[in-house]
Amino acid sequence: MKPRLSVGILVIGVVLASCSAGNNAGASPGGSGAGGGAWDPNAISGTVVLSGWQSSPSEGNALTQALLGFQQKYPKIKVDYKPIAGDYQAQMAAKFSSHDVPDLFYVNADYAKQWIDNGFLAPVDDYVARSKFDTSQFFPGYASIFKGTDGKTYGFPKDGNTIGMAYNSAMVTAAPKTLDELMSTAQAMKGKNGLKAPICLNAGLDRGLAFLYAQGGSVVSADGKTDELGSNASKTAVQWYMDLFKSGLGMTASDMGDGWCGDALGKKHAAIIFEGGWLDPAMETFPDVKYAWATMPTGSSGKPVTISFTVSYSIGADSKNKDQAFVLLSYLAGKEGMTKWTEGGVALPSRKDVPTPKGKEILAGESDYARPGSGFMPGWSDVQKAFQDAFTNQLQKKSFDAGPVVEATTKAVDKALSSG
Repeated sequence: MKPRLSVGILVIGVVLASCSAGNNAGASPGGSGAGGGAWDPNAISGTVVLSGWQSSPSEGNALTQALLGFQQKYPKIKVDYKPIAGDYQAQMAAKFSSHDVPDLFYVNADYAKQWIDNGFLAPVDDYVARSKFDTSQFFPGYASIFKGTDGKTYGFPKDGNTIGMAYNSAMVTAAPKTLDELMSTAQAMKGKNGLKAPICLNAGLDRGLAFLYAQGGSVVSADGKTDELGSNASKTAVQWYMDLFKSGLGMTASDMGDGWCGDALGKKHAAIIFEGGWLDPAMETFPDVKYAWATMPTGSSGKPVTISFTVSYSIGADSKNKDQAFVLLSYLAGKEGMTKWTEGGVALPSRKDVPTPKGKEILAGESDYARPGSGFMPGWSDVQKAFQDAFTNQLQKKSFDAGPVVEATTKAVDKALSSG
């Protein structure tokens, strides 16, 4: 996956030096904190440290606009934005260990459950109740990831992205609506137009999971307690996905000589790919390639389905400025701040009450039914690795047998569930 859920540059005029002593987690001027009297964000003052990973200039500019909007609305709270370069998880682990964490920071859905279980994040339910922050507008597929097993909320999604089908509109005249149509469309293009394969696919669950769901399969049960990969529907879906490679209808980007499927579409090595909104800015590199978006094809389940990816704003359990952090969180994850952040199209809104950026209508429409593409169970990264390693091994050996993939992944799922 091309991660596009992030921010960018140091915010000039908004990033200020740390404030004077006196800010603490439990109280603010006027007793407005979660443990005080009536919530009044305008009475809270001080500095809040915000951290995340660095990304593109367009995302940096979008964050700048959002933070400028916050500064205008809450002039008593200054934001010190400290982006983290390099290995974000490793650097945050060091900060957790030293109890020197940012007040508010990004948490990728991939490891949200782990950070919640480790006690790194502060629950925000009391703040939500006192401030009457409207959480009803979040799409469930995004928001559910940041709930702990204790039922508490440990952050809110700052944005999201769904996986849709992008296709070369000069080669594909009618977007396939079902998996059967996808296969017939791909079969008709095989060996033509200089394509290395009609479809560019990933060998992992970061895309394969959507096809698993489309055919009634799953990795775990709805309550997250039992393995479902061994079900007939799941095994059939994994074999179907494997058969796309066996038949030559699908190929990985690396086997095409490309860095990712976006390059494969742009270089006309493939005509159909499955990506998120991060594809659009990347395709500006290939202005001669005309492409369009469509929803994920439906499978035997007969229901529209796709997967989504998201990142939260979460407050550090060790933060000494939780009041200030929640004011910033509620703005950035609220209607006003999220509108400023997403209006340029850097990501999709994770809220229903935020306007859809131009050109993102199809992907945004999928948010209504998208299921989490990561982080919905403990040990998800290990499960992903088990699937991808086994799947890749089958491709390399040209065995194309789903059995070893299901077996290896099931072991990882069972281990994760037993230890989680």
